[in-house]
Amino acid sequence: MNIILKVSGKFFDEENVNNLLILKESVKELINHGFRVGIVTGGGNVARRYIKMAREVGVGEAYLDLLGIWASRLNAYLVMFTLQDMAYMHVPQSLEEFIEAWSHGKVVVTGGFQPGQSTAAVAALVAEASSSKILINATNVDGVYERDPRIYADAKLLPRLTTSDLRKILEISQSVQAGTYELLDPLAIKIVERSKIKVIVMNYRRLNKIINIINGEEISSVIEPV
Repeated sequence: MNIILKVSGKFFDEENVNNLLILKESVKELINHGFRVGIVTGGGNVARRYIKMAREVGVGEAYLDLLGIWASRLNAYLVMFTLQDMAYMHVPQSLEEFIEAWSHGKVVVTGGFQPGQSTAAVAALVAEASSSKILINATNVDGVYERDPRIYADAKLLPRLTTSDLRKILEISQSVQAGTYELLDPLAIKIVERSKIKVIVMNYRRLNKIINIINGEEISSVIEPV
């Protein structure tokens, strides 16, 4: 079975070497359980810092997106070098390049592809292209909440929901500016729906329990495409 792991840019913001080592061991575990693995990385604070500076001097949104894409690719190279022999030794810059890299049988790590497209959308696209039926979104929260847990302390975690449910939750907060991130944006949701890809949202601090999470034995949210 093929699986795509989307790693939030916040994972890299912590600058924690142990995070990288745990990610490496998690990929090994997935491979040992028979999974083919692809990884998509976000840009994190590096992207936001450059985007903020460029926006303040009047740079247009398309160019700001490029800054975010390049930052996400830098994170992808960091993961690729950490994985060493397990990884295909080039970060694809387009879906076509990803498909070519995937054919070599190794773990493929990529960042962003093109302006106007989030790394969540990239993750959905490469999941579709690799015939993956599971997309794991490893972020800094335990799953999808009914409302923003950073604002509402009593927000409830939703262990199971549909893509329609997710749309309703995201409607009030969705942004399309460069450097803003959601669990899945509208394009990503459309892609997982059309190819019936199940999305699991988990906390990247639980990557060492990734098999248990896939099996539904740990805290996470499962988003079913409808």
